[in-house]
Amino acid sequence: MIKRFPSSVLIGKGIAKELPSLLEGFGKRCVIITDPGIRKIVNVERALSRFDISFITPDSMEKKRLEEIAKTLESYDFVIGMGGGRAIDAAKYPAFIAKKPWIAFPTVLSHDGVVSSRASLDSNGVKASVEAVEPAAIVADLDVIKKAPYRNNASGAGDVISNISAVEDWRIADKAGKEKYHTVMAELSLLSVKAVEENISDIRNMTDHGAEMLLWALISSGFAMNVYGSSRPCSGSEHNISHALDALGAGALHGEQVALASIVTSYLQGGDWARIKKLCESFALPVTLGAIGISKKIMIKAMITAKDARDRYTILNEVKLDAKKAEDVMRKTGLI
Repeated sequence: MIKRFPSSVLIGKGIAKELPSLLEGFGKRCVIITDPGIRKIVNVERALSRFDISFITPDSMEKKRLEEIAKTLESYDFVIGMGGGRAIDAAKYPAFIAKKPWIAFPTVLSHDGVVSSRASLDSNGVKASVEAVEPAAIVADLDVIKKAPYRNNASGAGDVISNISAVEDWRIADKAGKEKYHTVMAELSLLSVKAVEENISDIRNMTDHGAEMLLWALISSGFAMNVYGSSRPCSGSEHNISHALDALGAGALHGEQVALASIVTSYLQGGDWARIKKLCESFALPVTLGAIGISKKIMIKAMITAKDARDRYTILNEVKLDAKKAEDVMRKTGLI
């Protein structure tokens, strides 16, 4: 399996002037996939005046629509995904189909999709994670990221926190003889957790250092997944529950859902669920169903059906969850 890494990572304040030199090797014709509001906030047109730039607004995340966008990329040299997770995924999947390099330009740090080779999109109205390709480069303007709604950046911290549960599931799968545990990739995933845990105040206040630490934590998570060749280092039973919640129409942010789910999955694993809950509280992430806006009925159904959300061995394969057990776990961990 070929392991790919971004050729360049540009992080700083007011980095527009440095963009031309970073993009020089990619060609002259570029498509920037972004929303009009982000285009106004991140005005790079003057800095990229010597490039032939076109803009596409992702009007739908439906797989077929993104495949149509891919067909329009044939005459372009590279793609930039600028914005939040939606714009990033709307760039990486068409770029993958069109076999064009793409650059990640996140304006908010809501999840680890910044560098991930997976894209989250809709397939016939159902959320799906599909194969894509890693970014050829990453560009991040700290001034822009710091202005993003705190809730969104906190969601990114929540996605990182959920790595604790994911790595433990990997150990459980290894003990069951289902999937060999990879120490290096697992520790790279847990390094992301350490980065956010040791920089809570800076991330809460979105200082320059806090924004950069959260970004590198998400990049580290993405590297772990890309190098290993699957999302296993950062995605386990807690993500299964989040996928089930999505299918049931829950409307919370991805990072909020996986962080909350990690509290109950860590409890089921026999892990330090109180540490996860405390970390979530430190970032003002929701730690109760009331705070996240998910009903008890929906959460119970998600916990029961999550085992079948995808083919990945986790703690959910080893415990028999029914409605009574699921509710009991939520009461013991304080979710209800």
